[in-house]
Amino acid sequence: MIWVDASPDQVWRVYVDPSRIPEWQTGSPVIEEMRGEAGQLSSSYVSRRRPGAAHTTVIDVDKPHLLMTRSEAYFGLRFDVTSSLTAQAGGTLLELHVQTHWPRGARLLGKLVEAVILGQREGRKELAILKALIESEQPGDLKPEETDGISS
Repeated sequence: MIWVDASPDQVWRVYVDPSRIPEWQTGSPVIEEMRGEAGQLSSSYVSRRRPGAAHTTVIDVDKPHLLMTRSEAYFGLRFDVTSSLTAQAGGTLLELHVQTHWPRGARLLGKLVEAVILGQREGRKELAILKALIESEQPGDLKPEETDGISS
């Protein structure tokens, strides 16, 4: 979980856009095969990085408060991510809940991969980068010439 000094709409705009993922996720992901409008039900994309690729689909959405995705990844890993965005203290609290599912017989290997690849430390680092990215794009921080076409 992380608090961002931006409205839920502003956080949503960056967080749900697959084309923005390489800007804040670690591991040098390359986003391919985007289908549908970002953050809409049944939209999907493929993210390639070592050690493989993951196909992610939006399975539930309540803009700008809730995004649920399901990813089918390498080694038979499947994970569901529930992202909740709540207006709080003049900003947004972004909470992520991740549930991993490993194929039968791969649970021990799965726990090892989770600890090494999907560790909480890496997740915290990504959220910190996301926070800095969103906060750096606040309309109040723009120069007057950059605000053309932005309405209050």
